[in-house]
Amino acid sequence: MDVIELDEVHKSYDGVPVLRGVSLRVSQGAVYGVLGPHGAGKTTLIHLTTGFLRPDRGVVRMFGSDDVQRADGRVGYVPERSRYHTRYTVREYLWYVGRFSGLSGATLRRRVAAEIDACGLTGVADRLVGALSRGMVQRVGFAQALLSEPELLLIDEPTAGLDPEGQRDIIDLLVAIRQRGCAILMTTHFLDEVDLLCDRIGILHGGRIVAEAETRTLHRPARSIAITVTDLPPATATALSALSSAIQCNRHEIVLNPNTPELQAQVLRVLLDHGVSIVTLAPRRHPIEEFYLDAVRGDTRRDGASDAPPPGPSGMGDTLLRELLHQEEQRIHASEERTRL
Repeated sequence: MDVIELDEVHKSYDGVPVLRGVSLRVSQGAVYGVLGPHGAGKTTLIHLTTGFLRPDRGVVRMFGSDDVQRADGRVGYVPERSRYHTRYTVREYLWYVGRFSGLSGATLRRRVAAEIDACGLTGVADRLVGALSRGMVQRVGFAQALLSEPELLLIDEPTAGLDPEGQRDIIDLLVAIRQRGCAILMTTHFLDEVDLLCDRIGILHGGRIVAEAETRTLHRPARSIAITVTDLPPATATALSALSSAIQCNRHEIVLNPNTPELQAQVLRVLLDHGVSIVTLAPRRHPIEEFYLDAVRGDTRRDGASDAPPPGPSGMGDTLLRELLHQEEQRIHASEERTRL
């Protein structure tokens, strides 16, 4: 059963279109990630599924019903920006929100204790929420969302604003949460979250889901890889160039573009036979990054199949994607400002 169904959903603010016909499905027990830049409408999409907003046009169904409020009690929600009563301790706050979920007595105490433990809050359970780090506050958000043991979890940008260590901690927590079997709809613009957590992803661009793919289908050899070496002798470079025109060499790097498993194996064999020390072997672009870039350029069909030629060897991994997302955010904000004027 699909726990979420969006059909041609439109939403505008003050006449400025944000969502322009979004359609997607989230299956029971699946993790669906919406990937897109800031300002693309990801939070608006989440708020439509919580019932905080109503669509201007289109249909939002939760658990088969277009009455979103009927899903109350079956859905947990973790917002991007958590606002909690900071004068409560963590334990007091969870008791407080647990009562709003219909929990009480021994059941409430058991559920609060269970989520404090599961979300890594044992050491801060009796500290004021206002005294916690941002990462710990985010854990409180997950604990409150999970108190009622929901069938569906809605998560908006779970690691936004956290440092790399905090991001890693939250991703580890999410990996544990997904083992519970509840469906998850999450929004993000970080590749690691999509790669490690999601069964299926959709690219939100121009107010629509322009491409979707099963994440496992994107776990393929990168179309372009770079092999870094300590030093590449001229004779080895000549031997590598003779293998294929797809190989480009300089003194410290060999680029394979396009890459294939067979060509990669041949190159590694030559390097080993010549006694060349290999420092790193890494994709020039992450396959999910390639999928995203193809989608926003219009080179990827909605099912994830690509008609684009292999990219050139100038990719910069996650850095390139973050730069592209930043540029897209600026473009959207500028468009909205022009519309207001």
